[in-house]
Amino acid sequence: MPVHDAQVRDVPGTGAVVRTAAGGPGSEAPEPVLSVVVMHHPARGDVSDLVAACAPLDVRVVEDPEPDGPPSPLRTAKRAWAAVAPGATHHLVLQDDVTPVPGFAELVLRAARARDRHAVALYSNWNSPRNAYLVRAAAVAGQAWAPLGHDEWVPTLGLVLPADGALRLAAHLATLPDDERDDDEAVVTFCAREGYPVVATLPHLLEHGDGPSLAGNDAHGARHATVPAGDAVDPDAWDRPGLDREPSRSPATLRPVAVTLERSRCTLRVLRPGTGEPLEHPFGWGWDAWSWWLGVDPAAVAHDVTALVAGASPALGRVSRDALLELGAACWLLGHDVARSDWPPPAGPDASAHRAAAVRTWVLSGLLPADRPEHLVDELVAFALDALLAGSSWTGTTPSNPGLRAGSAPGSPTTPGSAPAGGVGARDGAAGVAVDRAVLAAARLLGERDAEVVCRAAGPAVPVRVVVHDCAACGARAEDAVRRLTAQVDLDGAAEHRVAGTGEHRVAGTGEHRVAGTGEDRAAGADDVAGGGGTPSGPSDRPVPPLTPEASDAPDAREAREAPDGADGPGGRAVVEILACEHVEPRGLLGVEPGGRHVSRGLWVARRAAPAPPGATTREPHRTTAPLSPAAHGTVAEALVTLTDADAAHLTVADVLVALVDADAAHVLPVVARADGDAPGRPSPATLGLQHMPGLAQRCADLHAEARLARAVELL
Repeated sequence: MPVHDAQVRDVPGTGAVVRTAAGGPGSEAPEPVLSVVVMHHPARGDVSDLVAACAPLDVRVVEDPEPDGPPSPLRTAKRAWAAVAPGATHHLVLQDDVTPVPGFAELVLRAARARDRHAVALYSNWNSPRNAYLVRAAAVAGQAWAPLGHDEWVPTLGLVLPADGALRLAAHLATLPDDERDDDEAVVTFCAREGYPVVATLPHLLEHGDGPSLAGNDAHGARHATVPAGDAVDPDAWDRPGLDREPSRSPATLRPVAVTLERSRCTLRVLRPGTGEPLEHPFGWGWDAWSWWLGVDPAAVAHDVTALVAGASPALGRVSRDALLELGAACWLLGHDVARSDWPPPAGPDASAHRAAAVRTWVLSGLLPADRPEHLVDELVAFALDALLAGSSWTGTTPSNPGLRAGSAPGSPTTPGSAPAGGVGARDGAAGVAVDRAVLAAARLLGERDAEVVCRAAGPAVPVRVVVHDCAACGARAEDAVRRLTAQVDLDGAAEHRVAGTGEHRVAGTGEHRVAGTGEDRAAGADDVAGGGGTPSGPSDRPVPPLTPEASDAPDAREAREAPDGADGPGGRAVVEILACEHVEPRGLLGVEPGGRHVSRGLWVARRAAPAPPGATTREPHRTTAPLSPAAHGTVAEALVTLTDADAAHLTVADVLVALVDADAAHVLPVVARADGDAPGRPSPATLGLQHMPGLAQRCADLHAEARLARAVELL
């Protein structure tokens, strides 16, 4: 159907296009004449309540021309944006599942007048990858407008454009096939090309309905306003100066950064359009290793947030400590980011109410249901506001991590290996010095290699099965770990998590098979030893159904039992085996290959520390073929030692790191961020598989983190 033949029907009982007197103090903007349409799909039912809520605006309804066709908001948007009423200066398109605030007509006219050459969004989704953070930052800064930019899709539940821009947008949309589906992506492309700044009102003037999505967006979970209006709407604040684009930071970041809180985990999202990395992906940068991207040492964040958790309201004792740490870290980083960004002065008296509203929606959208009992939401918001204040008032005096210079930041990390090392192993004299150098070089080299993995461009996740083994060293149980992983590491549905059990399964990385629990090994080798893993009894690879953020509790792993799947083969689901005490680093999973078999370093070490079966040999090669960095060149190969069965029970940090340098990098992945009991914000020995090793494990973890950061800065 051509655009000019759009199906538009007037709704009985609505008046003419409304003109209102100028309302803002000192405003010289002309009075807007607003044209309003609602995009409607018959499955939504009657829209008379929405029309009535917009009174006395003249609202017309644009029907989906193919309601029985494949879902496509774009199909209806083409007609909605073309349906500009004669004489209108501005055009508003609403979707049919929104609820306007009381007094909507007057408020939207005031907003259109205050930003008469902008794309004015009346809503943003509370968990969108980037826009939600920009809105929260503006609310915390006391602004009346949130600049959204052109990096993420434009929120189109309610959007105002100048009338001439609306017609040009309609012409742009008409060139696109309906099967592209998403109108919001097409709108941001248009706004960027035409130079329309995209801003959102604070607070938002719309709320999203609770019904199912007709466009396939239910996987995003509940969708609500980032800063709902409540009782605080001051339209006079919109007439005051505000920003059209994200403010500059001092010091500047390497790339645009947003903080996210999702599934009770705080991560950073770094904008990398030149790499082909999409904005929306499940591979965030964990704050406790990567808050450097916002110019702050993770130890500083952890120092303040740990103190806040220790002093939290007794009522919050029912909330997991980990969830409080993640919530506190997210709000601390938000407060810190706002404090060092060049925002104008607060725009009005409602700033504190908008700040609290933005934090409340972060609690509701970012924490798992089990971590935010309804009766504790107010306490959680108060805790989050305290963390926000702590971040905004940070002076940069908190001591840095051991091994990192105070004040170091991306672009100037400490040189790995710059400090002397000692206590690596029971070696003396020249040989001991050589081994010390080899260990430092190995830690550095592994850090550089890991940066290459985590800095890969993210995209759709490779389907992966994470198989979790009990940890004999610390007693961590696989079933507990599977619950945590199922709740938090979903990878947009690409990940499943299972408890390692008995039954025949392929040994990771060898292509061989082993009948677990029977002592019967086929072509037994070092990888056949399930030391540190291997549940003594029970079904093999027991699956746990995925846990959505809206579920109330994680399922009991013991109740989900099925027979093991067959080998997926090349290009199929990958398998990653870890220890129960290990916390997965999602960006480490960027190294997973379709159909590949991988292990964590901790499990790799545990298998070598266990006694081997009679006659078995350690079959890993002990000569490196990987290229070394200049600092590491020569020192590793000179100190390599061959591990015998007798050595296995007495592995040192030196033995492990030197052997890891030689291990198959595609098989032994950096998939672990930390282990149970690790201090937050400090480099974890678990990243090297050393969480249960005595000696110099922490020093090596510090060197590894420095080298990884330095290389990541170069790659980013």
